[in-house]
Amino acid sequence: MGDERRLLTHQTDQLLAVLNRQRHDWLNHVQVLLGYLDMNRTEQGEAHLKRIAQMAMQESMVARLNNSLLSVFFLTFNALNKEMLLEVDVCNDVDLTRIALGEQHLFQLVSEILCTVNDHVDQSGYEPASMQVSLQADQRGVHFRFDLAGELNASGMEKLEKLIRNSEQSTVEVTEWIHTEDEWVLDLLVPFAQ
Repeated sequence: MGDERRLLTHQTDQLLAVLNRQRHDWLNHVQVLLGYLDMNRTEQGEAHLKRIAQMAMQESMVARLNNSLLSVFFLTFNALNKEMLLEVDVCNDVDLTRIALGEQHLFQLVSEILCTVNDHVDQSGYEPASMQVSLQADQRGVHFRFDLAGELNASGMEKLEKLIRNSEQSTVEVTEWIHTEDEWVLDLLVPFAQ
């Protein structure tokens, strides 16, 4: 019973952290809009409202990926992690039930990539590192493009190389992988099921 209570308490704490982060972000948007109204800058206020609408539309597309584990992971990542800022961009209609990997396997692959980067990203910069993950479906499958603005330490790079090598043994194809001092990009193609 004690373990169940600890698990429930931990899950409740995580949910509260997510809700607090979301409330904080929305209040920031409201304050910016009120500031624009107060200064009679309606054009900037309108542009900010359009950005908010675009962000809400992206969150809606993330929620409709048909992989609840991955959707929740993406939508809660920033509230639960401070080392790296995650931005997810769903470029077109992506239905993850059509791909060859199962829900759990895909979640494990993507979350391991992001958690490894998060755990091994260089923290010495003025701003936190950021990762943009883009999902785009084409005729062959779904591309997952990871674009890191920041640097990884050597042990993190080693872990990622092993993870990527293991993923290539499944149906996942590495279509691009750049890891230099100036750029870090990984593009994975997860094919549609036959």
